[in-house]
Amino acid sequence: MPYRERTEQHYDSLTLGLKKVGEALLANPILFATRSAKQIAEVLGVSETMIVRFSKAIGFDGFGELQKDIQQTLLAGPVVTDENPGDHENPFGQVMSSDVRNIQKAAAEMDAAVAGRFVDILAESETVQVVGYYQSFPFAHWFAFLLNTLTGTASLYRPETDIGIIKQGSDHCVVIFSYYRYAMGTIRLAEEARNNGNLVLVITDSSHSPVVRYADHTLVLPGAERSVLEKGPVTFSVMNTLLLHIAKTLGKLDFINPANQYYVK
Repeated sequence: MPYRERTEQHYDSLTLGLKKVGEALLANPILFATRSAKQIAEVLGVSETMIVRFSKAIGFDGFGELQKDIQQTLLAGPVVTDENPGDHENPFGQVMSSDVRNIQKAAAEMDAAVAGRFVDILAESETVQVVGYYQSFPFAHWFAFLLNTLTGTASLYRPETDIGIIKQGSDHCVVIFSYYRYAMGTIRLAEEARNNGNLVLVITDSSHSPVVRYADHTLVLPGAERSVLEKGPVTFSVMNTLLLHIAKTLGKLDFINPANQYYVK
């Protein structure tokens, strides 16, 4: 039985202290997947022993086994359930309906003030370099392309040819997409940008993502336990709203449907 179901099954029988650990696990599994028991205890303000006790209380041999289960769950693909029995004839629609629910959750929980700062900085920066490794690269590529179409200041960081973040000063911005399992190259570039005095904007899946420490502003997308496939639609929706607000700020809403470069005018 996966960690989430075990936690929910045993929750009522846990002590108050162990319930605190369980609530933290359900809210932010990435914290438990990426940190040691000692580090998690420091974040939660409990003892390391309590983290181990919690692991055993929900049926694991120890914290190591619990952490392995969390990591495997985070790497797994989306699960198609039979929440709506009437949709048996359309399993593709079931997955798309799940995407809609994830986007609605992100919309309800998005920090509008932080999103507003993203828009202002991206609209005003002299240059914007967009970074994403591995599964985050498609997000970075798409965002850099459309942002540059809109502002003329954005470029995609290409690890196969670029040698690092070289521009100096806060007139230059670096946007970083970083999702579990958090590429080391992304973290290194975030640190470089921070040391160069650049404004660092991070889009990630957890407030405990290792790249957050280098960010000036961070948009944390809800659903840290979601798979990469499930995070994709949410990420694209967030990028859409940022780009549309940048277009509005710059008075360039016409960029949404440009006619001069296409056969159909």
